Amino acid sequence: MTANSYNLTDREFKEIRDLFFSLSGVLLADSKRSLMAGRLAKILRELNFETYQQYVEYVRVDPTGLEKQRLVDTLTTNETYFFREEGHFELLRKELIPEIKGRNRPPVSVWSAACSTGPEPYSVAMELANILGYSGWQVTGSDISQKTVKQAASGMYPLEMVERIPENYRKRYCLKGVRSQEGKFIIKTELRQNCRFFTWNLMNRPAGFGPFDIIFLRNMLIYFNATEKETIIRNIVSALRPDGFLIVGHSEALNFAQSYLIKVRPTVYQPMETGFSKAG
Repeated sequence: MTANSYNLTDREFKEIRDLFFSLSGVLLADSKRSLMAGRLAKILRELNFETYQQYVEYVRVDPTGLEKQRLVDTLTTNETYFFREEGHFELLRKELIPEIKGRNRPPVSVWSAACSTGPEPYSVAMELANILGYSGWQVTGSDISQKTVKQAASGMYPLEMVERIPENYRKRYCLKGVRSQEGKFIIKTELRQNCRFFTWNLMNRPAGFGPFDIIFLRNMLIYFNATEKETIIRNIVSALRPDGFLIVGHSEALNFAQSYLIKVRPTVYQPMETGFSKAG
């Protein structure tokens, strides 16, 4: 059976969307139907299923939980690249890292709370290493997808992705692959040893990690409804130091969190009791 011969019915789309929502907290839009059909068709062929309904039932009764995780990994969108939204990294470099360094409370700790395959946390790590060297800081990256977390931990990427890294950082923190790794590059061990990665669902309250001086949660809230956004932000803030900084994407506003967060500059927030007097 070819991929085009699979027919994702309205009922199957709704069942898979609801199942994915129950596992991830993300409600896929109707526009994602073709994406769902295409990505899951590969799994149907592998398992020799004839319908998406067979796959839904298979996932639901799987006692290991591995198929549920594969469903999440398969349908999770992971658009990411190094130094995305450059203004945030300029802010880190010029203001936030020096500010936190001046508090004399090492190590400086940063959490990339939706790290995808790792370009964001490694971009942050390069900024930290540039100012602090290879000690006195730690970057934590988490994502709901085990597959992307595994790649992030490896620190290895297609060579074309290196172009977005500033040349001076590229020379200091990246190694070009040779022989079997030709066409790839890897983040240097000295940088990776200060970065840790694990799987985490943002709908769950952080436990066993933090608090953090800086938390990145960029370009993620658009996938959630108002109630879920509130839950996620409260979860995130619970892992933020009282004088820490929360950085969100330029298309995201946290107006619903005005009772406990204050905007200190566009896209940058602090807990209400700590916010700068110049906030606005």
